[in-house]
Amino acid sequence: MSALKEALEFIEDWVKRNMPDHPAMMRQGLSREEIEDRTKDLPFKLPEEIYDLYQWHNGGLKPFLPHPDQDEYITFFSSLEESVYNAKDSGLSYPLFPLFNTESALYFILGSEEKCEAAPVYSSDMPDEAIEQEPDYPSLTSMMQTLADELRSRS
Repeated sequence: MSALKEALEFIEDWVKRNMPDHPAMMRQGLSREEIEDRTKDLPFKLPEEIYDLYQWHNGGLKPFLPHPDQDEYITFFSSLEESVYNAKDSGLSYPLFPLFNTESALYFILGSEEKCEAAPVYSSDMPDEAIEQEPDYPSLTSMMQTLADELRSRS
């Protein structure tokens, strides 16, 4: 199991144990073939860790992820279909791929023409400004490990 999937499994288990009334409802994960089929029209490639994310779950039907930087538990994990649609329909001049939404920010990566393992994660309500700054996390794996560590400290 990848480090990303381990962190995601820990987070999911933590939410079930520590927040029994949390409304989390997740969609079933996708196969690699399903992910490739649904992303084939993107004008960029997704990093491998995004495949791991969507193999784990294909987004949530209700809020899921506790927010890694504050006590905000209203983080939506978009389905692959929603993220692909938003990436293609963004009207932006750069390859933004949305991952999570909170009330105050969008968490996203930038796609690449080259296949890679990971991509930095940015968060902002103004992506144009965010990509001019340092990313919030060097990778999705790093983001989820940070969140898992934060949740461990609360247990």
